[in-house]
Amino acid sequence: MAMETTAVKGIDAKRLEAFNKQYAAAPTKFTLGLQAKTTWEGRGLGNLGKIGKWKLGGQEVEKPTRDFSVQLGSWKEVGDAIGVEGADDRIEPVEAALLALSSCVTEAITLNCARTGVPLEGLEVTANVDVDPGPIIGVKDPSDWNTSLKVIDVKVTARGKLSEDQRKMVEEGAKRSPVHHIFSSGKQVKTSFRYES
Repeated sequence: MAMETTAVKGIDAKRLEAFNKQYAAAPTKFTLGLQAKTTWEGRGLGNLGKIGKWKLGGQEVEKPTRDFSVQLGSWKEVGDAIGVEGADDRIEPVEAALLALSSCVTEAITLNCARTGVPLEGLEVTANVDVDPGPIIGVKDPSDWNTSLKVIDVKVTARGKLSEDQRKMVEEGAKRSPVHHIFSSGKQVKTSFRYES
């Protein structure tokens, strides 16, 4: 028996289509209730981020295998410069947000390509932002974010021999990302695409 080929490796398009039909019949059963929390570690800028419980259609899902945590904070050099005792290197929260944006755009494009039969061979998403630390360190007013933190630059590189219509599906996929929407609804998100064969 011959294996069925799919447009996107690792995603069963028929199962995705079946899932979409179930969703269309009862969307509220598939609403995702998501939560993330951080706990300050009691000194300096270090905090522990936790991901775990979530809800599917209002029902809480709790599994020991979803007990994810990550150490967040700042860079040692910044901590040293601003007087943080025992500063160490951590994932900075803005970096974590950019990582979430990049990852979500990647997933949304991949699903859209699988759903629409686009033969995606590779995908890379990079998010960049320039941050003036003035408001967070207290030198500037928080309202300064309105002028200093305006553009998040998202660069998408999709690989494969893609037609113009298929490229439109890649671009549509980025718009399907909920994190992209979160970022773009409050701030301008400048998204550009690059294609390679």
